[in-house]
Amino acid sequence: MSEEKAFEIVVETGKGEVSILNATPHDIHIFKPDQVVYDESVRKYLLKLPDEKPVRVIPRSGVLLNVKADYELKEIIDDIPIYVLKVKEIDPVPRGYDIVIVSAMYATYAKKARIRGLDRLYTVSQPVYESRENLKPVGVLGLNKVVE
Repeated sequence: MSEEKAFEIVVETGKGEVSILNATPHDIHIFKPDQVVYDESVRKYLLKLPDEKPVRVIPRSGVLLNVKADYELKEIIDDIPIYVLKVKEIDPVPRGYDIVIVSAMYATYAKKARIRGLDRLYTVSQPVYESRENLKPVGVLGLNKVVE
């Protein structure tokens, strides 16, 4: 991956600007808590109204951070194959961004490998779904910091 800056967004926080790189393959739609309701019957956050618009969209950057791995068969239990994921290589965290949004899989293996830049990694938090009848993900309530 080149050190050239990919598409990023810069937001003003009151404490200065923060640069955000969305290194996932999709745009991230952020909703406010007052736009959703938690439905115990499906244990998910659902939009209150079908036409709710996200308060912020973090566009995908075109940069994807990957974990290159092989699945090795560990054992078979009652005809169920049990695999172990063996990581061969993990892409480095790009420099020059305050926040780098990654997949949960990348975050998990980046932590295990203790790669540089862990303190700048975030994943999506609290998925929001369209409706009880259509459990299609439409966004999230925010971001999770991977390490404190």
